[in-house]
Amino acid sequence: MSAKSFLSGFLIGGIAAGITTLLTTPYSGKEVRRVCNDNGKAFLQHIQELKIDLNEIKDSIKTVTVEGKTVLSDFIEDLKQSLDTWKEEIKPHQELLQQELDELQSTINELENDLK
Repeated sequence: MSAKSFLSGFLIGGIAAGITTLLTTPYSGKEVRRVCNDNGKAFLQHIQELKIDLNEIKDSIKTVTVEGKTVLSDFIEDLKQSLDTWKEEIKPHQELLQQELDELQSTINELENDLK
């Protein structure tokens, strides 16, 4: 379908719908203009309310993002401190286990030498 035929069909359909509406409306021209004006004002009011609501949502998202970054960085710092503390607490146990492993290895070596 070419753009020219689509555009002409759209234009002819719009004109036909407008004429049909004007000829079949049960209201006078003044009443139709008043209703259209009232509906236009109500539509603009709804658009303004929507704009205000969207701005509030945008501000809320900004606030949540900033607070989320702060909380996340605090959590990561606390986690690092906990891991460092845990490493320090476990260090003596690691050294003791290493000593015991060394003793076991030397005992195994002695037993192997005795068996030869």
